Amino acid sequence: MTERFPDLEIYLLKPDSSAIEQWLKTCFPQLQTLQQGERCHWRADTDQGQMDIFLNPQAEKNFASLWFKQNRTPWANDLDCARQAHAALQIEVRCSAAGWQEGEQEDDSGWIKLIRGEEKPLVWR
Repeated sequence: MTERFPDLEIYLLKPDSSAIEQWLKTCFPQLQTLQQGERCHWRADTDQGQMDIFLNPQAEKNFASLWFKQNRTPWANDLDCARQAHAALQIEVRCSAAGWQEGEQEDDSGWIKLIRGEEKPLVWR
């Protein structure tokens, strides 16, 4: 059985924030925009309660971070979320290959890159 992550975070290559918002609206029809601009903040009402979603466009070089602060999504983990985002947005998406706990050492090799419909292991430095 797949472990359900308490929050989700994926990284998107040069994303269009309006395309992300449209995708989020298909996933979460009850989506409110709380902040628009360089950084975005949305709040989704789900069957499990409210969930905050943040887009940080300058998380890592050309990658933006999309963070679901509370995992009240249909996805159990980052990879499930990344697969859906990649299919919908048709851009490169990266995510952690496994869960991470506060205080754990970060591992540059534990990443997955989704590009052109393929999933590849990645050492991200």
